Amino acid sequence: MGLFDNLVGAFLKLTDPTPEYTGPRCLLERNSVGGCDKCQQACPHEAINLQSFTVEIDEVKCTSCGLCTAVCPGIALEFPLGPIQEKLHRGQGQIRCSKAPGAGDEIHCLGQLTPGVLAEAGSRFGVLTLAHGDCANCKIGGPTIPERVQWAAQEARKYFPGMQVHLQQDALRGAEVGRREFFGAMFGGAKRSAAELVPNLPLPQTESYEDRRSDRPAELRLRKVAAHRAEVVHWPRIAVAEGCTLCPVCTNVCPTKAVEREREAVEGLSEEYVLKLNVSACTGCGACVESCPPQVISLVEASRDEVFDQALELFRGTPPWYDL
Repeated sequence: MGLFDNLVGAFLKLTDPTPEYTGPRCLLERNSVGGCDKCQQACPHEAINLQSFTVEIDEVKCTSCGLCTAVCPGIALEFPLGPIQEKLHRGQGQIRCSKAPGAGDEIHCLGQLTPGVLAEAGSRFGVLTLAHGDCANCKIGGPTIPERVQWAAQEARKYFPGMQVHLQQDALRGAEVGRREFFGAMFGGAKRSAAELVPNLPLPQTESYEDRRSDRPAELRLRKVAAHRAEVVHWPRIAVAEGCTLCPVCTNVCPTKAVEREREAVEGLSEEYVLKLNVSACTGCGACVESCPPQVISLVEASRDEVFDQALELFRGTPPWYDL
């Protein structure tokens, strides 16, 4: 495909892009016990196929509603969150969908609002006002949008408990914007559109499949920013009880490499293994809970200090298979 075809294709997809898919963060590709079909269940247009144990999105059926990105436990499906965050800031916590009447900034569909985006904006403005159109008859997101947005808001309160969301179908009044902010937003939007029209060139394969999980998605970074502004958080994390065999299953299925196993040599003794958790990278997906062979992992809540401290030691010991 030539440069011209790439530019035309990129221009067309600006109006209806599909989410970016990062396979290593998908619980299906991680072979988590029980798998995951949340994206498929959330999609109102049957645009997602999971038959090949990976996520395949039908670009014709996809309407860019964003519902799959909000529910994905491994954050394997993403839309760019920076522009959405910027619009919420410019609107001082107010935003509307493309079918809602009123003034102020708009996004394609409120389904694109993830827990991290809502938590960060809520930590800044306290109350968020979100306006939607006639979802029952909308061909973008459909009638489940209000319920899904309320679910995303409830998830967002894990990272900033004090946030409030006002969901309305009335016209959005919009925040007052000065001339400087108006022209800055206009030129900024033009630059972003131009950048998105440039096709992505293939990059050299310098990172392994596994290493890609270490890249922290924007969603996790926004959750952490919100938690930094909170006095208390309900951030999910895992705990490991006695009986752990220090096998690598939990580290293998973790979609964000929050759980890691390190090998430590003890002088005069056999080598020990240590399970550590980067709490701020834990999504609470439960993949390790379901997949743990001795079933000794459980989901609990992290304290605010644990979110920002160094990696948390979960379990230490000598694996029983050293005696074999």
